[in-house]
Amino acid sequence: MDTENQSQLTFHQGFVEGSPIFVGYFPTAMAFGLVCRDLGLRIWEAVLFSVTNFAGSGQFLAASLIRSGSILLEIFISVLLINLRYSFMGAELSRKLEKGIGGPARLLLAHGTTDEVFSVAVLHRSPISKPYLAGLELTAYLGWVSGTAVGFLAGMVLPSALQLAVGVTLYAMFSSLLAQEFRQKGKDVLIIALISASLNSLLILVLKLGVGYSFVISMLSASFLGAWFIKEEEYRA
Repeated sequence: MDTENQSQLTFHQGFVEGSPIFVGYFPTAMAFGLVCRDLGLRIWEAVLFSVTNFAGSGQFLAASLIRSGSILLEIFISVLLINLRYSFMGAELSRKLEKGIGGPARLLLAHGTTDEVFSVAVLHRSPISKPYLAGLELTAYLGWVSGTAVGFLAGMVLPSALQLAVGVTLYAMFSSLLAQEFRQKGKDVLIIALISASLNSLLILVLKLGVGYSFVISMLSASFLGAWFIKEEEYRA
């Protein structure tokens, strides 16, 4: 990490670090493309969905609500709530950006911020440069958009059982991120994750709260617990 402090993060480095995200996003986006096809959308509509949103869990939630016949307002509120976590990520990422990045550039970089992009970017101690973050986000973005298109087309030939199997990639990706955070910050991460998961199950199974609202409450609770118990200087040492 000492050499990192002496030089600016580059677009190429962002591309290299974004390549594993591309690999993870592609099959997950394929699953989303399959969902869009089942909804009766055309391929350009499915791709436009991913181009303009770029929010995996939010897109899956929106597709599920569309399938259930929910009204537009309900879809808007639910997706807004489930994507509320990006406000926390954006605030932290903005704090770590190098000086001089503003205006349209910040808007584009904000659009490309996802859970995985954030987790990779904030591991750097040096200020995050615009070329680096652009390379990281563009690589992930291409994986998501291209995967959506390929998944839609693959739905014409893949058997139903294989189409269902593709959906588990989303959970595998989040599990790998949890393992990375555990390695960086210790057992407190696992404890907070366990509390959040238990709260989510309680809200859904016992209190019969909607899945979207339960996820948001659990996510916010984990965020506040993490901010309270995990201090940045503890894992920088």
